[in-house]
Amino acid sequence: MFWRKKTEQEPVAAAAAPTAAPELDTAVEGAASILRALGKHAFAVGDESAETITQRLEQWASHLLVLAPLPGRGAGSKVSSLPPRPTTPPAPVKRDWQAVVRFVEAHRKAEHAHVSSTTSSMRETIVTMLHCFRATSVGQGHTDAQIRGQLDALHEAVESGSVEALRGRARAVAAAITDALETQRERSTAQTMELRERLGHLQQQLDDAQRAGVTDPLTQLGNRRQFDTFIERAALLASVTGQPMSLLIFDIDHFKMINDTYGHPAGDAILRTVADALARSFPRRSDIVVRYGGEEFAVVLTETAMKDAQRLATRCLDAIRESEVSHGGRTISVTASAGLAELLPGESVADLVTRADRALYDAKHTGRDRLSSASLPIAKVA
Repeated sequence: MFWRKKTEQEPVAAAAAPTAAPELDTAVEGAASILRALGKHAFAVGDESAETITQRLEQWASHLLVLAPLPGRGAGSKVSSLPPRPTTPPAPVKRDWQAVVRFVEAHRKAEHAHVSSTTSSMRETIVTMLHCFRATSVGQGHTDAQIRGQLDALHEAVESGSVEALRGRARAVAAAITDALETQRERSTAQTMELRERLGHLQQQLDDAQRAGVTDPLTQLGNRRQFDTFIERAALLASVTGQPMSLLIFDIDHFKMINDTYGHPAGDAILRTVADALARSFPRRSDIVVRYGGEEFAVVLTETAMKDAQRLATRCLDAIRESEVSHGGRTISVTASAGLAELLPGESVADLVTRADRALYDAKHTGRDRLSSASLPIAKVA
């Protein structure tokens, strides 16, 4: 009866075995899947890279699935240099569930410490950034109340530790700073344009002042100052290049009598008429026409010999003669006399002006309304 009783119990044990193995396999596979999931989404912790952590988690998963050696043991262990001892059959490898739990717990603690440290460093960085924003804003003198309020709110979000609050406040601060920078850019652009306009007006005023300094206000021709500067440069250039240069001096005939008879307004009108005739007769930009003084005008003709200058001067005298000035219901006829001199080799500007002036004197005293040319150099007194 005893052996029959034992035989009746054997089928019970045999029936329990098939159900225990699948449950264990499922648990092992589930635990390995969890370890592999942790490895798939691993990130660097301290000095360990994400790749190293992933490999280690895979080793623990292999240990559970195929009873591979525990990480850090087996093939990776150090080899002893002592002589080999008598060996005994190796003990069968068992799943070390406690070691797996200890590793996962230690790894999660390391992750927690790493995240806490990183979060703390980030908060310190944000706080430092806030102080820098405030200091920069105050230092540049354009602190904006809205930005200050957003910075204070961001500081509170940092202290609260809420990621959502921190994200929202960070966006608000970024938007406020962007708006402030855009406003500052627009203000700077407007200020730059205003400054540019002011500089343009100032440059215009300087140009006007410079022109006024060398321009006769009545006739709008150059004045004696411009004449002196121009003729010195033209004479020097002529001496270097060997090109001819001529000087004409015009004087309005009977101008004092016109002023005494018709008055100074009539005299001013005649001066403007003669200036216009001279400007139209000598239009080259390389030449210059100036009011030399009183009723006298001077013309410097560069690269022009006496023969060509005589032709141009005669044409100009004709134009002046044909001009008539109406004033006070009366018509005033105008004529002028002219003296011409060509620059001689080695001659100074002062001597050239003296010879042209003497030629003008000859024209005035030989009948007026004519041209007289100087051909001889000034005699030097011993």
